[in-house]
Amino acid sequence: MGNVEIPIWLKGLPLAPEFRPTDTEFADPIAYISKIEKEASAFGICKVIPPLPKPSKRYVISNLNKSLSKCPELGSDIADSAVCSSEKMGSGDGDADGESRAVFTTRQQELGQNLKRARGAVQPQSGVHKQVWQSGEVYTLEQFESKSKAFARSLLGMSKEVSPVVVEAMFWKAASEKPIYVEYANDVPGSAFGEPEGLFQYFQSRRRRRRRRTFGRHCLGSADCEKHIADNVRDSHSNENKNVATKNNVTPSLPTSKSCTSLPIPSSDESSRISRQKNLNGSNEMEGTAGWKLSNSPWNLQVIARSPGSLTRFMPDDIPGVTSPMVYIGMLFSWFAWHVEDHELHSLNFLHTGSPKTWYAVPGDYAFSFEEVIRSQAYGGNLDRLAALSLLGEKTTLLSPEVVVASRIPCCRLIQNPGEFVVTFPRAYHVGFSHAP
Repeated sequence: MGNVEIPIWLKGLPLAPEFRPTDTEFADPIAYISKIEKEASAFGICKVIPPLPKPSKRYVISNLNKSLSKCPELGSDIADSAVCSSEKMGSGDGDADGESRAVFTTRQQELGQNLKRARGAVQPQSGVHKQVWQSGEVYTLEQFESKSKAFARSLLGMSKEVSPVVVEAMFWKAASEKPIYVEYANDVPGSAFGEPEGLFQYFQSRRRRRRRRTFGRHCLGSADCEKHIADNVRDSHSNENKNVATKNNVTPSLPTSKSCTSLPIPSSDESSRISRQKNLNGSNEMEGTAGWKLSNSPWNLQVIARSPGSLTRFMPDDIPGVTSPMVYIGMLFSWFAWHVEDHELHSLNFLHTGSPKTWYAVPGDYAFSFEEVIRSQAYGGNLDRLAALSLLGEKTTLLSPEVVVASRIPCCRLIQNPGEFVVTFPRAYHVGFSHAP
C-alpha cells in the first residue's frame, strides 16, 4: 500500500455530529429525529448510535438470505436459482436451519478518469460523469464476499487496520487516475432486519398487503428497484470487504402534527397467528439477542415508514426505498454519487455488518449553490441549469469534495460503522463509498 499522503482539504473537513439516544428517546424514532433536526440539518447529515449492540454477522446474513429469496424484482431467472443450495447455518443470534442461499446481481462502476475521454473538448463533464452498467454477474453473499476480499488485498495488501482517512485519501486519488472497476449491488428491495413480532408485525403485515396490491396493479420500473446494501445492505463485515447496509426514506412530521396517535392492536386471530409464527421461527431462542432487540424496535426499517408521526404512513402503496427498505451490498470503493433524496425526503440508513462507510454531505441551505458548482465546474458550464440537474439526477456524478469546499460551500464527512444509523436531511446533497477491513 505504501505511504499515503492525506490532502489538506481532507484534513480540514469537519465531522458530522453524532447522537446517542437514551432508551426512552430510542423508543420513538420520528420524535427523536425531529428533536435533533435543527442541530443536525446544519450539516446535512448525522450519525445516530443506538443504545443496543450491533447484530451478529450470522444473524444479518440469515435475514438477508431470506429477504432476497423472496424478492420478485430480481427477475425470474435469478429468482429461479435463488434456492441454489441449502445448508444449516448456525447463528450467534439464533438458529437458521436449512437456510437457503439467495443470489443477487451487481452493477459495474467506473472509478477514475479515462484520460482520452476526459481531454475531449466536446464533453467536459466526462471526468466526473462515471460509467455504470449491469455486470451480468450473479453471486451468493459468500461468493461476493470472497471476491471482495481478493480485490481489497490487491489494493491494501495484508494490512489489518487501515485508518478511515487513509482509505478516503486512496479513494479520491484513485478517482483521478486511470480507471479501475468495482461492483455494487444497489437498490435491491429487501432488508437484513429480522421479521418483527407482536405489534411491529402488524405494521409489517400492512406493508406486505400494500406491496402485493402495488405489484398486482403494475410492475414497478427498474428505476424503482435500483439505488446504494446499508438496508444501506449497503456494506462489509468487520475484517471483511463485503458491505451490507439498509436504506429507507423517512419523513418526520412537523411538531404540530405530532398529536396523539393510537397504535392499532392486532386482533385475537392475528395474535394467534403471530404466536404460531413465533414458534415456527424458533424466535424463543432469539429473544434477547442484539439482532432480535433491534429488529423488534421501532427503528426496524421494515416498519418505520408506517409508524405514527411519519407522513409516509398515509401512502396507499408500497414503494421500495420510500415506504420499504432497500439493501446495498458493496466492496472496497463501491460508491454512490452526489444526490438528494426523492421528493426532498429525509433518509435513514443502517449499516448491518462489514467495514465502515464514508459519507460527505452539503447542508440543504446550500443546495442551489452546490448545483451551480456542479454545472459550472464539474460539467464545464456548457449546460443550462435544467440539463445539469437532469445529468446530476442520473446519479453518476462523482466530484471530489475538494472542489466543493474550494467554492466556499460547507461540506462535512462522516464515518459510519456497523451497527450505526445515518440520517440525511431534506435537500442535503451527499456522496460516499465503502471501505474494506
